[in-house]
Amino acid sequence: MTNVLVFHYDGYGNEVVILWKWIVFYSMAFILGILIAMFQWPFWIAIAVLIFASFIMIGDVLFTLYGTTNINRVEKFIIKKKKEPIYAFIYSQGFGKKEDQIIAIDAILKKYKQQHIVHYYRCIQEYLKDNLELALDEANKIGKEPLMGYSKALVLAKMGKENEALSNTPSKPWMQEAIRAAIAISKNDAAAFEKHANNAIHSTRGIQRLSIIYSFNQMRK
Repeated sequence: MTNVLVFHYDGYGNEVVILWKWIVFYSMAFILGILIAMFQWPFWIAIAVLIFASFIMIGDVLFTLYGTTNINRVEKFIIKKKKEPIYAFIYSQGFGKKEDQIIAIDAILKKYKQQHIVHYYRCIQEYLKDNLELALDEANKIGKEPLMGYSKALVLAKMGKENEALSNTPSKPWMQEAIRAAIAISKNDAAAFEKHANNAIHSTRGIQRLSIIYSFNQMRK
């Protein structure tokens, strides 16, 4: 089954953090308002508690997205957020078929209009459809590193162009290993695939780790 080793751009988490910030803020403000009225606390105590609680909650979300190696924790987060386009795509990587991933990308393209994001996800779509020349064309239009170099390397790896793939791969360790795993799959080298796949997984955290685990699992089928 065709699968793609997706790079999840760091900017996506900002939307979730902003949403959580306001949910926490208003919820805590409501609760603290009741407590102040009941116990006649000084107003500065309420503000201090509100700020502290907000930082704790937002920090927890950021740690889940980018810091943890606990995949169960990240997966639970993705399942809860699967109605949001980005997370729906990741969910489809783990629990859906190739067709589900393509449909999920359509939803992403409707929501996100930044050109580098549009071309990146179009690249993934064409890759999943095995339209590799179109995928490479979209990768060349991304114009933002390391997204562009990684996307080009991934497509070139599937084309069997090993040297070009490696020369385009950004220096991030997990990207280097992921591309080498993709090259190994194209050469039917199971031992090399497992080696580089495991190295890539151990070099990632949070949502990126979960996504490439899903992708590698599909590649093993």
